[in-house]
Amino acid sequence: MIEGVIQETGTPILTLKIIGKGRTEATVQGILDTGFDGFLCLPIPLAISLGLELIDVTRTELADGTIVEDELVFLGRAEWDGAVMDIDILLTRSQDVLIGTAFFQGYSVQLDYKVKTVKIEKVS
Repeated sequence: MIEGVIQETGTPILTLKIIGKGRTEATVQGILDTGFDGFLCLPIPLAISLGLELIDVTRTELADGTIVEDELVFLGRAEWDGAVMDIDILLTRSQDVLIGTAFFQGYSVQLDYKVKTVKIEKVS
């Protein structure tokens, strides 16, 4: 089971280990973003420090409807539920790490605002 917290502001937060090229890694606090269907969106300085590998260019639509042409996609790895997996990573000028719904395939996600917890469990 993966556990997180809900901040006083109402934002659900998870801790995630990200692995770049070589042995570079970072443990980050990320916002669980149900409006983001990718895996991960990282601030540019963090992505640079991890030495991520550019693997693709895509077109992305932001929450406000803005279309971003030529969005760079990087390859990274993340530790998720005890396993390390290859993931696509997008970059942002924001300081926020966004954790998207691509991680949740095969999982049940519970947000409990009463006790301010996030629980993510693999569905059998």
